[in-house]
Formats: sequence, C-alpha cells, structure tokens
Amino acid sequence: MSRTISRGNNLIFHTDPGGQTIRAGKWVDVTKSYPDGINVSPFYTIRVFGGNRVVSEGPVTFKLIMKIDQVSFLMLDTITVSPGEQFTKTYDVPGTGLAIKAEADVGGGIDAVDVAVFGYKF
Repeated sequence: MSRTISRGNNLIFHTDPGGQTIRAGKWVDVTKSYPDGINVSPFYTIRVFGGNRVVSEGPVTFKLIMKIDQVSFLMLDTITVSPGEQFTKTYDVPGTGLAIKAEADVGGGIDAVDVAVFGYKF
C-alpha cells in the first residue's frame, strides 16, 4: 500500500472497524496482510495502541515482533490486557518491519481486539 508520508504523526496501520476476533487458546497474526511486517523504516518513533474489547471473554497477549526480510527476528515487547483494557506504548523504530500477533488465553471464549500504529517523522 503506497501512501505519502508527511512530517508529524502518520497512521500506518489499523485493524478493520470490526476488530480482530480470536478463539480461546489460539493466536492471530494481526498484520498478516503485510508479509514483511508494517513498514516502519521511514519513521523515527512509532506509537502502538491496542485494546481488548469489553465484550471479550478473557485476557489477550499482544506480541510485537521486529521483522527483517519476511523473517521474525526479535521480540520487541509483549503486553497482556484483560477485557475492556487498552494500552499505548512508544518505541524507537525497531528496524524495517513490525509484526503484531495476538494470543487469547486458554480459559476464555472468543475475544475481540483492536490495534493501531502511528509513525512519527520529523
């Protein structure tokens, strides 16, 4: 997907308006439509927003993974949120690509998550 990158904050990824659903004990690649990961290379910092919707039936763990040439390279961070909770974290840009996976707790039912990533450029 080609976009003009401007100075300041740029929305570089978000889940569909309905969010992403996950069954208990399973995981989903939230960024699966980006095999190289979300392109973060033009930015100085990124801000990741994530949330586990209030209707979810259990906690969800988000895994932020640095990617290089379509290969998962290093785990940048893991964040666990309960139903109704959200997080926002800022990172210096971790290489060229970022993948985000979400894993539902084994004891829950169906969970729904949302993710957005903004890149900041001077």
